[in-house]
Amino acid sequence: MPSAEVNGRKIFYRESGAGPVTLVCLHGISSNSRSWQRQLEMLSGRYRVIAWDAPGYGQSDDPTEALPVMGWYAGQLAGLLDILKLSKAVIVGLSMGGVLAQEFYRCYPDRFLALILADTNTGGGARPPAERQARLEGRLKALAELSLPEMARQRAPALLSPDPAPGLVAEVETMIRELHPVGYRHMILALAAADTREVLPTVAVPTLVMGGEHDRITPRPEAEVLRTGIPGAAFEIIPGAGHLSNLEQPAAFNRAVTAFLAKNLEEIG
Repeated sequence: MPSAEVNGRKIFYRESGAGPVTLVCLHGISSNSRSWQRQLEMLSGRYRVIAWDAPGYGQSDDPTEALPVMGWYAGQLAGLLDILKLSKAVIVGLSMGGVLAQEFYRCYPDRFLALILADTNTGGGARPPAERQARLEGRLKALAELSLPEMARQRAPALLSPDPAPGLVAEVETMIRELHPVGYRHMILALAAADTREVLPTVAVPTLVMGGEHDRITPRPEAEVLRTGIPGAAFEIIPGAGHLSNLEQPAAFNRAVTAFLAKNLEEIG
């Protein structure tokens, strides 16, 4: 599998397909690039698809900054795209990856062909202070007190619908067990501080907002904030999916992506 050195750190990524349109897929806080395997397989006949391991995840190196902010991760992503000679791409972000995608737009708006935001929100910094602090302390407490297998058993079912397909909970548990404690802690802090509300009205590329029908982590009202805040954003609910809609209902997720891009990027192919 390929990797690149960005600012002295290894960033691992998965890649499939080819074509004039590239999708760059950004995973959530509890997973890694393997969460996009169904997109890498099912969309590669139409697009070039890239899924990275964010710094501190999967096979990428851990960050060494005392306190990275979401803008730092955006800079690392820009560095990877530079190495891949990608001046523009469709940025697809799920959950934490969606917050990062919005921050990436704040920093690098000219690098977007389109923006796809799934099961995400505007970051922890947009929440009321008491709620933000409670969420932050809860995540840090779980990291400090639970082993990764224990965390996986507790967290995985909440990321899926009430009736997931056989084997899906175990697949999600495996990704959670692969978390890097250092990288996960850094991202917890970065996500808690992130606030992308000011980004929404500035988005000037075709945008699709999606959410799983049964998403209990970022429920429908949070998706509505994105839909109404981004001018002209399209909106899709993925039936039968929880928070990890791309993984749980990949066919429906991929159909929504393909239809949206076919409508909005016809001139590219």
